[in-house]
Amino acid sequence: MTHLGKLLLVGFILFGYAAFAGSQPAKVMLKGWLSDSSCAKNRASNGIFSATNAECAKECVAKGKKIVLIDPDHRSVVDIANQDAVKKNVSDYVELIGTVDAQNLFHVESLKFLDKNRAMCGVPEKKPAKKE
Repeated sequence: MTHLGKLLLVGFILFGYAAFAGSQPAKVMLKGWLSDSSCAKNRASNGIFSATNAECAKECVAKGKKIVLIDPDHRSVVDIANQDAVKKNVSDYVELIGTVDAQNLFHVESLKFLDKNRAMCGVPEKKPAKKE
């Protein structure tokens, strides 16, 4: 079973338990990069769970692709139900708190900005200090 499958299974179990108990679904906290579904799921199929190109992600979302969370801790791509809650933060590294519904969609209740997506390919290497 994939990590996404495990995460969604846990979410579904929590949702089912909460429904059975007559209470609200359990809150889940996830950290990761917000990206477009196309790039994120393509990279995940190759075992890559890291930030995608920021400009490309924003362009794809503007063209109608869904926003997802790339969760490196659980090695998963999480589908988000309420797209408007995350639209301003596409490509950012964020912390989301919310619930998972019966269709395995994550409903964002709060978003905390953690960091900007920075491409590491443009960062110069640190040179070792000279020894005298």
